[in-house]
Amino acid sequence: MHPAAFASRRADLDWLRVLAFGLLIFYHAGMAWSGWSWHVTSPDSLEGLREAMRFLNRWRMPLIFVVSGAAIMLALGDRTPQAFVRDRLKRLALPLAFGMVVIVPPQVYLERLYSGQFTGSFLQWLPHAFDGIYPQGNLSWHHLWFVAYVLALTLALLPVFLWARSASGRATVARAGWIAAHFGLQWLMALPLAASTLWLTPISWNINGLVGDWNGLVSYGALLLYGAFVFGSSDLLKALQRQRFFSLAVGLIAYAFLHVGFFAGTVRATIPPEIRPVFALLSAVNVMAWLFAIIGFAHRHLTRRPAFLAEATEAVYPFYLLHQTVTVIAVYWLLKLDVPPLAGFFAAVLLTFLGNALLYVGLVRPVGFLRPLFGMRGAGATSARAIETGAAPRRG
Repeated sequence: MHPAAFASRRADLDWLRVLAFGLLIFYHAGMAWSGWSWHVTSPDSLEGLREAMRFLNRWRMPLIFVVSGAAIMLALGDRTPQAFVRDRLKRLALPLAFGMVVIVPPQVYLERLYSGQFTGSFLQWLPHAFDGIYPQGNLSWHHLWFVAYVLALTLALLPVFLWARSASGRATVARAGWIAAHFGLQWLMALPLAASTLWLTPISWNINGLVGDWNGLVSYGALLLYGAFVFGSSDLLKALQRQRFFSLAVGLIAYAFLHVGFFAGTVRATIPPEIRPVFALLSAVNVMAWLFAIIGFAHRHLTRRPAFLAEATEAVYPFYLLHQTVTVIAVYWLLKLDVPPLAGFFAAVLLTFLGNALLYVGLVRPVGFLRPLFGMRGAGATSARAIETGAAPRRG
C-alpha cells in the first residue's frame, strides 16, 4: 500500500469523492419532505422521495468512509507520524471547531425559530448559541459529525495505517488482496459489519455523537480500513471491476429483500429482536455489494481526469462544510412561503448548489485566511494528497 500504488487510481478516487459528497446535497435537501424529523420539517411528505433516500441511506455513508480510508493512506504518504497528525489536526480539527462556532449556529437558530422555541432575531439568539448540548441545548456539530469521526478514528487506527505502508504491511495487503480476488473472499468483509449491527446497535446511544455510538465507531472504523485495503490492492480492484455486474445484482436482490421484509409501508422501520440476525446479515451484504459494484464501475469507467475534476475535488470539503447551513436556510424560507413539496425539494437542491458556489467562489477560495478554516491549503499550494473528508445526515 505504498503511495505509488494509488497514483494510477487518483481519478476514480476523486470521482467517487465528488459524486458521494454531491449526493449529500440531494439527501439533505430532501430531509424536510421525507416524513422523518429534521431541523425544519414540512407537514407534507413525499413517499417516493423517502424511499429513494432510504435506498441511498444503506450505502452512501459507507462509500464516503471507504473513500476516506483510501485517502488517509494517500495523505499519509511517507510523512512521519508527527507530521501526519499535525496535518490532520489542521485539516480536520480546525474546520470542525470553526464549523461548530460559525457554520452550525444558524441551523440551530432556524430550528428553534421554526418550532416556536425562540421568536427573536439571530443576533438576539446568538448569546444562547452555546447554551447546553444539542438537542436540549444549542451547541452541536450537526452534519459535521463526520469530520469528528474521521479525526477520532484516524488517530485511533494510525498504528494500523502506519503498518500498512511498511514493507511487511504492503506485502501482507498485496497477498491478502490476491487471495480475496481469486477466491471471492472479499464478501467476508460483510461479517464485521453484520456483527456490529447485531451486537452493538442495541447498546448504542447518541447516534453520530461519537461517545456512546459503539456501532458507528466500529462499523465506520472497519470501513476506513476496508478503503485502505481495497484501494491498496490492484488485484482486488481488478476483481471488483470484473465482477461489477454480479455485485450490482447482489445489491439489488439484497435491497429488494430488505425493502419487502423490513421497510415497505413504514416511515421508520423497527426490527424485532428475533429477526435482527437476519436483518444484520442482509443489511451488511447489501452494503458491501453496493460498495463493490460502485468501486468496480468507477475503476472501469472513471479513469479520466477532465479539467474540472481537480477544481471539484478541491471544492468538495468546503462545499460539505457549508452545504447543510445553506440547505436549512433555503428550506426554512421555502416552507414559510408554502412552496409545494416536490417543487420545494428541487428548489432546495438548486438553491443549495448556487448558495454554496457563491460562497465558495466569492469568499472561501479567494480569501487567504479563510482557506485553512475550510480545510484548504494556502492559496497556490498544490499537493498529491488532496483528498479526505466529508459529511452526512441524522444529527445534521
